[in-house]
Order: sequence, then structure tokens, then C-alpha cells
Amino acid sequence: MIELLKSEVQFKLGIEIKNRGDCQILSDAIMLDLDETLNYNTLRRFFDVDKKSEVKPSRNTLNVLSCFLGYKSYNQFSKQGMKYGVNGYQDEWYSILNKGDGNSIIQYLKERREHQNFADLFIRAIRELILLRKVQMVNLIFNSKKLGFARFSYSESVYVGNAIGILLRDFDLPSEDYITLLRNKSFVQNVLSIFVDYASLNSGYGSIVLSAQKSSKHLSISDYIFFKCLNYLRLYLKNERFEKELDADFMTFEGHPILVGRIAAVEMLRCESDSFERIRIFEKLKVRYEKEKVKRLDYFYEIKIVALILSDFELMEMIDQVYSESRVTQQYQISHNQLFCIVKLLKSIASQSQNETSQILGQIKQDLWVTSYYEFFNLFYQIGLYHAANKIDEREKHRALYLEISEKMNYQKFDEGYLKNYFV
Repeated sequence: MIELLKSEVQFKLGIEIKNRGDCQILSDAIMLDLDETLNYNTLRRFFDVDKKSEVKPSRNTLNVLSCFLGYKSYNQFSKQGMKYGVNGYQDEWYSILNKGDGNSIIQYLKERREHQNFADLFIRAIRELILLRKVQMVNLIFNSKKLGFARFSYSESVYVGNAIGILLRDFDLPSEDYITLLRNKSFVQNVLSIFVDYASLNSGYGSIVLSAQKSSKHLSISDYIFFKCLNYLRLYLKNERFEKELDADFMTFEGHPILVGRIAAVEMLRCESDSFERIRIFEKLKVRYEKEKVKRLDYFYEIKIVALILSDFELMEMIDQVYSESRVTQQYQISHNQLFCIVKLLKSIASQSQNETSQILGQIKQDLWVTSYYEFFNLFYQIGLYHAANKIDEREKHRALYLEISEKMNYQKFDEGYLKNYFV
């Protein structure tokens, strides 16, 4: 059962624990989720990073790790594991699904809420219901208070949201179904605001963004601002004008730091020809960031996106200075760190620092990019590789890959001239 506990903890964290750094990430995640302390030495022994240790895990260690997974204790984790195993329920699930009774599905999911694989079970259920176009059942499930969505950690929400959201990238639903899902606050929070697909703002995900503009009176203030920001970015990338006023002040807006940063990012896009104004916006956002007890990188995620789009190397330098003060504490921030590596790559090419460019290229790991941002990351990665290439055939390869991504995205902003003149 201890091996199963190790497996489930690594699954939730999203990384395999192989070294002291991984143990520190887990220790920080436990502190954020539970306000409990398990130091990295304890975790090193538990996950066999310290090969020489023969110390058995204490009951407290087992309990804390079980609580991290959503159980009350290691005893409860063990009972659930012995009762259900890892891959149970399939026959019963398909029988209930075939009956098409929403309340039975909710009861089925509720009974398994404490199971260690609940997130995977839940993802499979929602995806299958969407594929069957049973959107009203999806709506019923996400409206249910019995399933305790609030108990998901943010990293778990990212996992669930991305796994469900990717289905909506290429799977078209009638507009009334989109509006039904947009009116469901829990679905918006756990799926639509998690799987933010910048690669398809002009197609699949863009249909949801446009539906949100029509259904704005049914959205919360945060969701309204969220979708309005995305629509502004969509219009900008299409070289179309957008309204000047966003009806939100990033210095006072109460919301997740990523959304706060997204509001500031839109303000920066509005003044694309005024670098001094962008610096002023950045400095104001930094003031808010520095007031936080725990400094969170999330405030600057969308600022990195804007710095890339505008090829603003001064802004990239300012991001670099702030980023050095923070560290990754959540699984989802690993992908954020990869975006920062792309920012550093383009900044190093602009400064013609070949040694730094080579070093940064070794830090970029495409398998750590989240699906919803993959193509957007790759577009700028190919720009970097194109300008860093010394051989004509290498440069041509990256030009072709860039144009392939650009054509798929279908944003007028990203034409061949954008690639070739990025550092001009």
C-alpha cells in the first residue's frame, strides 16, 4: 500500500520524484495545501532518493501524504485502496451511463469521491457525456454540491480542466450548449478558465469566447473579465481593433493572480507603440506582487506572453529580474517556468549571447509544456531556433515549422514577416 501511496502522490504532483529538488517541490505543495510540514529529508527517505536510508516512514508521514491526496488518514487511504483497487468500476459505470439518469451518475461519482483515482474517473465520465452530447447531464453534475469540487487543489483543477477542455478544441457543440456550460459557474472555473487555448482563439476555443460575449449577463464579474480579456487578445492577433476600456483595474481587481496579470497584459497590448507606458504598467503590477505574503509567479504569466508577442526585450529583462526572486511551488508552474525559458531564449538571442542561448536551449523541455499552450509556445520557440540557426537548411526547417503553426492558428499577426523581423 505504501508503493501505491508513492505512486498516487507523484501522480497528483505531476512529476516523478527523483532528486532533492523534486522533494522540495512536494514539500512546498504540501505546505500550501495543508499548512503542514514534511521536510525534504523525510521525503527523500520515503521516495528512496536516499538509497542508503533504512528508516521506515512514520505514521505522521503516511497520514500527511494521505491527506495531501484528499483522505482523512493513511488508514482511510489503505481501506479505499484494498476495497476498490486502482482500475475498478468500469462495468458498473457503463451500465449507469447507458441508463442516462443524471442523478444516478452523480450518486455513482459521489460514492467514489474519496478514491485515489477519482480525478481520472471524473474526467472519463465528463468526456464521455460530452461526446454523447449529453450537455444537460454535464451541467447537472457540475451544479451538484455533493462532489466537492472546492476540495480539488489548484494543480488538480489544472489536470482535470486540461483533460476535459482539450475535447472542446475540435469538438463542436451547438451554440445553446456552449451557453449552458458558460452559465455553469463550476464548469467555467474548473474547465473553461483552466484550458485556455491560445492556439484556437480563431476556431474551436474561440467559439466559446464569442459565446461568452453573448452570454455575459449570466457570468460572474471574474468570468466576464476573463473572457473579455481573451476576446481582446483574439482581436489583437487578428489585427483588429478592440474597445479601449476593460472595466477592470488590475491594481484593485480581486481574482486569481493569473487573471490579474491578464488584465494588465491587455492594458499593455493597448499601448503597443508606447514602451514607457508598458513599463509603468509593469511597475504598478510589481507593487501589487510585492505586497503578497507569498510572492507568486502567476502575476507575470500573461506579461510574459505579451513580452513575446510585442518582442519587447526591455520588458523581458524586467520579468527576468522579478522571476529570480520566486520559485516553483505547484505542478502547474512547471509549464510556466518553461514559458520563462522561451522568454530568456529570445532575450539572449537579442543580446547576441551565444553561450547563454546554448545553455537556455538545454533547459527547454517540450514534454513539460501543457497541451493548451503547446502550439503557442512552439511558435516562439521556432522563432528562436530560426534566428539561432547557423546553417541555411536548419533555418529553413524552422521557418517551415513556424509557417505550419501560423497557418493552423490563422492569426494575421503571425505572418512570415513577423518571423523574419522579430529582432528588427
